[in-house]
Amino acid sequence: MENEKELYNEIGKKIKSRRKKLGITQERLAELTNYSFSFIANIESNTYQSFSISALNLIAKALNCSIKSLLPDENFFNIKIDTIKCSNCEYLIELPPEITRLLNTIQDISHKKLKYTCPKCQKKIK
Repeated sequence: MENEKELYNEIGKKIKSRRKKLGITQERLAELTNYSFSFIANIESNTYQSFSISALNLIAKALNCSIKSLLPDENFFNIKIDTIKCSNCEYLIELPPEITRLLNTIQDISHKKLKYTCPKCQKKIK
């Protein structure tokens, strides 16, 4: 159930992002799909709102994109951290196995992007 909730929430984030990119309000998306405003708002919020593939298809059509573009990428549930790269100087940091296991456990629990500081240039790694 937890993975299912995370999956729906991730899809909701992608719908919201695409809608905002197009400059469409939740009300307008509801009109375009013939769904209620509250249904669209619940999908986009961080609450558990399930919906059918046909609903996702209608939303994708209204947002002029594919269903696939609204789905999480293939690594969404299988993120493995064993190296990190500094986005500033591109220094590649190889993590010890015990740190890798710990970070993967933390990331599995939170499914949030972790932030690190590069040991070479001291800049935040995104």
